[in-house]
Amino acid sequence: MEKGTDYIAKPVRENRGRVAVRLPDDGKVESPKRSKSKKGRRGDDVRERVLKAALQCFGAFGFEGTSTRAVAERADVTHTLVLYHFKSKDLLWRATMENSIGNYAEAVIDDDITERPTEHAAAELRRFIERFVRFSAENPQVHRILTMESNQGTDRLQWVIDNFLREHFTRVRDLIRRGQMEGSVREGDPARLYYHIIGAGGTPFTVSMEYLEFTGRDIFSETEILRTIAFIYEIVFI
Repeated sequence: MEKGTDYIAKPVRENRGRVAVRLPDDGKVESPKRSKSKKGRRGDDVRERVLKAALQCFGAFGFEGTSTRAVAERADVTHTLVLYHFKSKDLLWRATMENSIGNYAEAVIDDDITERPTEHAAAELRRFIERFVRFSAENPQVHRILTMESNQGTDRLQWVIDNFLREHFTRVRDLIRRGQMEGSVREGDPARLYYHIIGAGGTPFTVSMEYLEFTGRDIFSETEILRTIAFIYEIVFI
C-alpha cells in the first residue's frame, strides 16, 4: 500500500492561554471556528473530487489497473490527501461504490418500491425502470466495474451484493411477481425478467461509442434515454 503523511497546522497556545492564529496568505485574520468551517468544506470538496475521479479510473482500468496515485492525479489533489481521506485503495473502492450505488439503491427502495396499498405494481415498476435507466446514463462506470468484478468473482463484488444489490434484486423481483399476479407484467421467470431490465437499461450506456457507431445516435441524449425507457416498457408490460 502506498503510504503518506498529511501535516495539518494546529493553533499554538501562548503563555497566557490565548490562541495564536495563523495569518492566511491574504493577510486577514480568521477565528479558529471559521477556519474549521472552511476546512470542513474543503474536506468535503476533496472527497467529492476524489470519489468522482476514482469512479472514472476504476470504471476504465479496473481495480488492479488503478492506483491511488492515478486517482490523485485525475482529481488534481495530492496523493497524501487521498490516503488521508480513504486510507487505502480497497477502502477507496468501497467508498466509491457506496457513494454511487448506495445513494441510488436507497432512493429506489424508499421512493420507488414502497408497496403502496392503493398503487398497482405496474406504476411502481415503471418508476423503478425510469430511475434505473437515468442512473445508468449518469453512472455508466458502475456497470463496467461490476462486470469486471463479476468476471473475477471477487470479495469486493460480494461486499456490494451483501450491502446493496441483494435487497435491490429481491424487491424488484417481488415487484415483478406482483405485476404478473395483477396481469400487467408479462409472464416468465421474475429473476430472468429482472436481468432483462438491467441489461437493456445498462448495457447501451457502457458501450456508448459502439452504439453511436452503429446507430448514429448519442445514447446519453434525452431523446435516446426516453426511447430506452419506452423500449423496456414494451418488453416488460402487457
